[in-house]
This record gives sequence, C-alpha cells and structure tokens, in this order.
Amino acid sequence: MESINDEFANTDIALIIGANDVVNPAARSNPQSPIYGMPILNADKARTVIVCKRSMNAGYAGIENELFGYPNCLMLFGDAKASMTKVVSELKELAPA
Repeated sequence: MESINDEFANTDIALIIGANDVVNPAARSNPQSPIYGMPILNADKARTVIVCKRSMNAGYAGIENELFGYPNCLMLFGDAKASMTKVVSELKELAPA
C-alpha cells in the first residue's frame, strides 16, 4: 500500500473490483468507524473511481462504504468477469486502429 497510495492523487481512473472495506475512506476519517485506523488503498483520491460490485451490500466489517457516495465514484453493478469483458470490448471499439 505504501508504494501505491501516493499515486492515486495523480490517477485519472481507479478501477475497484469487488473490494469494499480496503477502499473505505472511513478508515481514515471517521474515529467512530469500526475500521478506523485500518490501512486502506487511497482509491478515493483518484479523479474518477469506478467500483464493480454485485450490489451495495456491506463488506466484511458490515458497514457502509463512504466511497460509494462520493461525487467522483461511479458504481458498475454486475458479475465482475462479465462486466469487465464488456468494458474491455467497448474500449477496444473506441481505440484507434
């Protein structure tokens, strides 16, 4: 984490697949959170965050992820493999030949 966390602020897109608690900013900002103080990936610092999950269900800690309500966060719901296959296909169509 130490080697990547400073890079998120200079990142256009952070793509999160299936993660929940390990990208929850409450670990940094909310002393009342049960995960406060836990090391996390600072994905929320990227210009845009895309989270691919099956649902809005809580992670292992059983709490909401604050990141999901951030204005720079987009949610992509569905099976990760199927969703990423479709995203890659769409990107290939946009790429210049």
